[in-house]
Amino acid sequence: MVAALAACLVAATAAAATRATAAATKFGVADGGDIQTLSRADLARYLDGVRGAGARWIRIGIYWEVIQRAGPRSYEWRPFDRVVNAARRRRLAVLGVILYTPGWARARGMPGTAPPRDLRDYAAFAGRAARHFGSRVRAYEIWNEPNIGRFWAPAPSAAAYTAMLELADRAIKQARPAATVVSAGLSPYGSYGAADAQHVNPITFLEQMYANGARGSMDAVGWHPYNFPWGLGYYGWSAWSQMAATTPSARSVMQANGDGRKRIWATEWGAPTGSSSASVSDIQQATIVADALRKLKSSSWAGPSFLYSYRDNGTNASDREQNFGIVRHDWSRKPAYAAYRSAARRRP
Repeated sequence: MVAALAACLVAATAAAATRATAAATKFGVADGGDIQTLSRADLARYLDGVRGAGARWIRIGIYWEVIQRAGPRSYEWRPFDRVVNAARRRRLAVLGVILYTPGWARARGMPGTAPPRDLRDYAAFAGRAARHFGSRVRAYEIWNEPNIGRFWAPAPSAAAYTAMLELADRAIKQARPAATVVSAGLSPYGSYGAADAQHVNPITFLEQMYANGARGSMDAVGWHPYNFPWGLGYYGWSAWSQMAATTPSARSVMQANGDGRKRIWATEWGAPTGSSSASVSDIQQATIVADALRKLKSSSWAGPSFLYSYRDNGTNASDREQNFGIVRHDWSRKPAYAAYRSAARRRP
């Protein structure tokens, strides 16, 4: 009897540990951009802090525009190798988001956020990146927020983006079959059906992606469920609610297209502190972080999520883009750091 009880206790403990480990693997941080330019000391401090907060993933930019800026036969991998190697030394899994377009590959007069003239150039680079990084990069995200003109110049096109996704998925899987391919995280924009010349609602855009054949070209769906400054309450226009609570939702669109077993990866989410009209207080940011992590950890349809971001990009409190970090630019911790760490350590 004692032996049997002991065996049951061991099994229960092992099961709880497995659940805790599985939940912990959902915790990630999206870098604030260009961490490949940090000094060796600052990069170490950054990644040590990410790991110390309890994250097990980091999302970094693999900038095609930088790596091949000198031409189609030129590759400058060293700054990105430095980041990837440093992350792996700290046992952080890497999600690499492949963006943007170098001058030689885009139409004259277009910005780097425009897709290339020939989508096969992007796919060729994606395949080359997968070969170069090998097992060091576990997953690849194909572009960023293509449902808004800011990141798909001059205007969003689900058909064109899906063509890019299909080509890139094929190239990555040929080079690295074990890699996970995540579709681009889609930007919040209004309620279902909302669209103008520069924006398409993410659910609507996802529907259009499936209509253009995206199902076979992604292992997970990327989403950017920013919810500031309103928090996690239900709103029909909220990208947070639109993941699974609205009708339709990202989940219902996935299920309707036979992709119900795939997960949504929230590859960016967070809330800025500071003094802008969209900012939240330090305490509100901590509450949003804690609530979001708890809900994502407990949702079976949610894959790894990536808080944007770890460190403030600057010190101007009125510029919301400089204040998404859970630590300030001077490395001092906001209350959200403790909230993140507590959520990461809490058993499901």
